[in-house]
Amino acid sequence: MKIDKVSGAHVQQPKLQQAKKPVESSLQPKTSEPEMNANTVALEKAQMAMAALSDVDIEKVARVREALANGKLELDSKALSQAMMQFHTGHE
Repeated sequence: MKIDKVSGAHVQQPKLQQAKKPVESSLQPKTSEPEMNANTVALEKAQMAMAALSDVDIEKVARVREALANGKLELDSKALSQAMMQFHTGHE
């Protein structure tokens, strides 16, 4: 059996009326202004404290360099590879 396209044949779709619902303000979280200001102040303090910190622990870098130079640094390649896999894939 062969079905051919019939030109000009068009079945009209009934128009569905959607009821428009008003946007409810109860869906939005209600936060009072003082709580928001307290959170903002705490966040700003934390950001200033973090900005004051160094990105690199220079003393630790010096200890690792010294251990490498003296041959005292042991490397667990299995632990390193597992850590790399977990970091890049999200699992072991």
